[in-house]
Amino acid sequence: MEDLLKVQQKLIPELVEKMYRRFTILTTIKMHQPVGRRSLSEYMNLTERVLRSETNTLKKQELIKVKPTGMELTPEGDELIESLESYFDMYSDGYHLAQLLKERYQIKNVYVVPGDTDMDSAVKKEMGSQAGQLLERTFYEDAIVSITGGSTMASVSESMHVLPFKTFYVPARGGLGENVVYQANTIAASMAQQTGGEYTTLYVPDNVSESTYELLLQEPSVRNTLEIIKQSNITVHGIGDALKMANRRHSSKQVIEKLQHHNAVGEAFGYYFDSEGHIVHKVKTIGLQMEDLVSKQYIFAVAGGASKGDAIRAYLSIAPKNTILITDEGAARNIVQSQSI
Repeated sequence: MEDLLKVQQKLIPELVEKMYRRFTILTTIKMHQPVGRRSLSEYMNLTERVLRSETNTLKKQELIKVKPTGMELTPEGDELIESLESYFDMYSDGYHLAQLLKERYQIKNVYVVPGDTDMDSAVKKEMGSQAGQLLERTFYEDAIVSITGGSTMASVSESMHVLPFKTFYVPARGGLGENVVYQANTIAASMAQQTGGEYTTLYVPDNVSESTYELLLQEPSVRNTLEIIKQSNITVHGIGDALKMANRRHSSKQVIEKLQHHNAVGEAFGYYFDSEGHIVHKVKTIGLQMEDLVSKQYIFAVAGGASKGDAIRAYLSIAPKNTILITDEGAARNIVQSQSI
């Protein structure tokens, strides 16, 4: 397949270009379906005249169907996208960046979506959509999914669809005192609603004192939820910027100064690490711990934006080998370029 594409690019480049345009139309319809022609032309920055011609062809080929509510893919269209994804991915910048990161950090897989979340908020939605598709392929009957909070996790949740089986969702952490929409409890409930699954909650602060920690562990509801978190087969989490996460936790001045002194760049599960992945600080948190990841069947890390490149790179140096990273070009390029210096 790879050699065939090379030959086609040299012999009849306009054919490859036309194929890629139609492939992109199909993938855009899939992302937004049902979608009208006008909205589709705005998403793709194509004129309605050009789009009309292409969608008419796709309709004749029975790859899409046109309904009063808009265009949708047919099963044949869905099938075609799956068979062509690897065909075109072989030559996209994202594919090469993903392969480089996968090989460098020896993790299970890497997916890189085009763009930079820092520059375009739509990229975060696309990153969430990519993660959602991967999760839907991974989930199975009675799987227990632990998930952290954050705006990126909210994007993942929003992209999910009803599944033909039941899955159970549990917040991986306590609350950070942030916007309730982005708390792990809310994300777990939202994902359950989106997929037709069930969920439980963990109504405790993420960062607590030693005495409070011991008291909370005596609460039956907390103990029960923590046991479910440990039993979870699949974990979905973000990766944070160290100082931003410390401020979200309302950390003391001493902690902030410690993180700055040790040049902490990233955070995950209450662990703060420097650019080499060395743990420089750990807060007493209620929920999933780094050491718990070893037992997880699947681990999905979702984070993007060039500004998070250092944090993601640091985490990857200590990430479990079965980690699947979903990121964007902005972060991926930052990681690759920083490693090359």
